[in-house]
Amino acid sequence: MEKAEYEIINIDKKETKRNSPSPFITSTLQQTAWQRLHFSAKQTMMFAQELYEKGFITYMRTDSLNLSEESLVLAEKFIKSNLGAEYSETHRFKTKSKIAQEAHEAVRPVDPAIEDLPSIFKKESAKLYDVIRRRFIASQMKPLVLDATSVDIKAKNCIFRVNGSIVKFDGFTKIYPINLEEKILPELKIGEKLNLEKLISEEHFTEPPPRYNEASLIKALEKFGIGRPSTYAPIMSTIQERNYVEKNDQKKFIPTEIGLRVNDLLVEHFPEVVDIGFTSKMEDNLDDIADGKKEWRSVMQEFHEPFLKNLKIKYEEVEKQKPIEEKTDEICEKCGKPMMVKFGRFGKFLACSGFPDCKNTKSLIVSLGKCPKCKEGEIVEKRTHKKRIFFGCSRYPKCDFATWQKPGNNENKEAAN
Repeated sequence: MEKAEYEIINIDKKETKRNSPSPFITSTLQQTAWQRLHFSAKQTMMFAQELYEKGFITYMRTDSLNLSEESLVLAEKFIKSNLGAEYSETHRFKTKSKIAQEAHEAVRPVDPAIEDLPSIFKKESAKLYDVIRRRFIASQMKPLVLDATSVDIKAKNCIFRVNGSIVKFDGFTKIYPINLEEKILPELKIGEKLNLEKLISEEHFTEPPPRYNEASLIKALEKFGIGRPSTYAPIMSTIQERNYVEKNDQKKFIPTEIGLRVNDLLVEHFPEVVDIGFTSKMEDNLDDIADGKKEWRSVMQEFHEPFLKNLKIKYEEVEKQKPIEEKTDEICEKCGKPMMVKFGRFGKFLACSGFPDCKNTKSLIVSLGKCPKCKEGEIVEKRTHKKRIFFGCSRYPKCDFATWQKPGNNENKEAAN
């Protein structure tokens, strides 16, 4: 390809639009607050609660995209007065969720003209309010208009394509910026010859799906009909407080050993309950009861009787299964009996095999190699007070070697220096 002749064979120009975003519902508010402000779902609802209680936003636990006529009038007035009449375009949004409670509105500011909050508010609440306000105003504005250009370049029997775009009309992005990668192309003509500057060869493999973070997990819960707006934040908190998952350096969820064991136990003994479709089906049944389509006794009986029978059987089966324990060569310094590796809420730990007579326990320290700084201690996994994992010397405080990188990476040498 280095000696090939590169010629433009086609130029395709077209106008594209990006529609204005819908106002927030609980799930999209939590997702956006995570992406833009790095707020957890729990923090987002806490700050939103403060804004709601003090009368600056509508109710924050909602799955409805409804907007009152009054709010549409206020939005139109604000846009025409502050941004220009050419930006205003009234939109009414249709709620996607079939179980949405239409009595609620979307999450929006009570008055979009209120830009700055009183000083009594936390700065985090003010940031969240700014995002809610801008999103609502943007929902009532005209689309973003782009001039998109696609250029096909032929070389031997290969065709290369380059895409570029420029903003023709900024639309809703005037008040609600989005990440927009603009590749501005020069004036080009069909038949024009191009000079080769550099060839870049890349090989792509199919990659596994990325781990969930709070935003993507909430999106998945919403997709599968698991939970309601009021339960997304508690779900995020519960799986972390019970140590079923922990966050890595990229703030993504990783299942812990205890989490994997609990999950395996539930899937093995209660597959119909932990099935992804169970919650959604139960929600549908409860909605049918509320609408008078089903009788509540029959719905409850259909679930409860076989579940209770299975629960009694599983209690006996699971109780007969002894917890998995691993023998070690380490001896208890209190009673002289062997120490065992056991599993607890926070993973593996060492406990005396003489329990309950001897209740000696201690952390399980797994060496990851010799300390590169003092050459005497072992590198072990540690945690900060916020449970973030790092690696340090077992001789601390005599040796203060510490690194975020797992031993084996080149960064350890730099950290030691």
